Amino acid sequence: MARLIIGHGYSNLRPAEHWQHRLAVAARNNGHQVFYPQFPSPQAPRVEEWQDLLISETHMAAALDGHGELIFVGHSLGSVNWLLAAGNGALPATFDRVLLVAPAAPELLSIAPGFEPALGSAEFVAAVHASARSISLLGSDKDPWSPRGIEQTYALPLGLPVKIIEGAKHFSKDDGFGPWQGVIDWIDSPEADLQLR
Repeated sequence: MARLIIGHGYSNLRPAEHWQHRLAVAARNNGHQVFYPQFPSPQAPRVEEWQDLLISETHMAAALDGHGELIFVGHSLGSVNWLLAAGNGALPATFDRVLLVAPAAPELLSIAPGFEPALGSAEFVAAVHASARSISLLGSDKDPWSPRGIEQTYALPLGLPVKIIEGAKHFSKDDGFGPWQGVIDWIDSPEADLQLR
């Protein structure tokens, strides 16, 4: 059994058709402790509110001793929110595994002021690495929210491994990522095939 925190993205109201909602339901059915909060004002996110809620959820999940791995799965702005908290040393626990799906490029985050991670700071990068035992980036070759590509935008500056799923765009439900068995399987095994849908 794991303790799973799911961080949704910009404008996401956690619709039942979205892969993160399906992940939350499947993980709960599989006996995991799942934290899937609705972050405030998703159409006009405030970084302080999103950071505070992520920190609070991490406190609660970490307090469940003896409940297996502490895992985070983020999408888009939810991924960036985790990176900010990690890079600023604000997370109250070390995660066992983190999967950051399609983090939005900093240059496109004018819609969400304050969410721009300090990717050029060695201290920020070191703090990100210290916040989790394993961090995986997952992106697409055709993501409109990552015009320079996830490798150039995040993988190289952070020194993190990245997996590319061709044609996945932004991993939204409109891109075909409603049902997504691979990410459900990944909670039980980091070796799961994330391309499985």
